[in-house]
Amino acid sequence: MKPYIDKISELIKPKEIRHEIHSFDSGAFMVDIWINNDFYCIQPFENKFGISKVTEEIDFSTIPDKTYTEWKSFKTELEKVINE
Repeated sequence: MKPYIDKISELIKPKEIRHEIHSFDSGAFMVDIWINNDFYCIQPFENKFGISKVTEEIDFSTIPDKTYTEWKSFKTELEKVINE
């Protein structure tokens, strides 16, 4: 998943979006991004990509709001989010 974390970072950095990349001993990654007043959590896992919007009404969950099985589909969704 590390190559995809790098690709996610490449999409976010030019927009100067605040983000944090977390890596875990298990090999899992998580990317937190803040866009305006919105907070999103990206969860790449196995061969899937998850994205969740976290709000006061919707708590963080280990199960993403949306899951994509292809990088191309996930990238399209991420681009929509970062270009809002």
